[in-house]
Amino acid sequence: AYFQRFWPPIFSDRFVGAMAALGSPPLAASPLDGERARASFDVRQLTHLLDGGPLRTEHRERLEAIVEADPVFANADVHVLGHPERYRRAMQKQRRLVEMSRELGVPEQALRAVVHDELGTDLQRLMFIPNIRATFSDEQQAHWLPKAEAWEVIGCYAQTELGHGSNIRGLETTATYLPGTDEIELHSPTVTSTKWWPGALGRTANHAIVYARLLVGDRDLGIHNFMVQIRDLDSHRPLPGVVVGDIGPKIGYNSQDNGFVRLDRVRIPRTNMAMRGATLRQGGEYE
Repeated sequence: AYFQRFWPPIFSDRFVGAMAALGSPPLAASPLDGERARASFDVRQLTHLLDGGPLRTEHRERLEAIVEADPVFANADVHVLGHPERYRRAMQKQRRLVEMSRELGVPEQALRAVVHDELGTDLQRLMFIPNIRATFSDEQQAHWLPKAEAWEVIGCYAQTELGHGSNIRGLETTATYLPGTDEIELHSPTVTSTKWWPGALGRTANHAIVYARLLVGDRDLGIHNFMVQIRDLDSHRPLPGVVVGDIGPKIGYNSQDNGFVRLDRVRIPRTNMAMRGATLRQGGEYE
């Protein structure tokens, strides 16, 4: 439902019909065909070995055929598209992948394995969900994981800062505990503390796992991670105190909306701090 609201199909029914009528162009002979023919082993048997058996090869090839027959996944013009259009096309593919998963009763990850494209939403399963599993408590996971698996919460991993790259100890973003309201206030105190380059941040994510320095009273307790909502779930507009956007075209991977974000005293519940390895209790007790 979230994809349907914000990333509607970009291909008209007329265009889809025309693409289907054209069919697939004949494949030119590959120079590799001769090399394969001269191999000292059975190429098909090697394929079965890499896939984990003939049945798995058959299953993979069946899914590949379904994906390749769908005009949404056509790539004939992808290399001449600019960054905005590459991003829109990638989001259209992601939406179609979710739809096909439900239509076919096939896990999303099984279909993703046969979609040979760069999708800007890959970080949802590569970084965002694994971070929840690794650093959030069991109680927190019970709250966040179902929302992330259902694509209600679409997240990014907001660690890198403009002035610090991946130097974790140098991060400047602060997370100050406010005992009066039992909240944590996220703040970007300098230009160099701007979160810069996280994938899916520029346009897609509505939540971010933000890495920041936890301040409780006069104590600096070091770097922790926090679940921060950055966009409204209904309008997808940035929330108050959040300045967020796309960093623009890059040398490559332009289907991904790498972004920036600055936080101006954005408050979150104390319980949005990841608490598998450390606990912050009401009142400021830390262990």
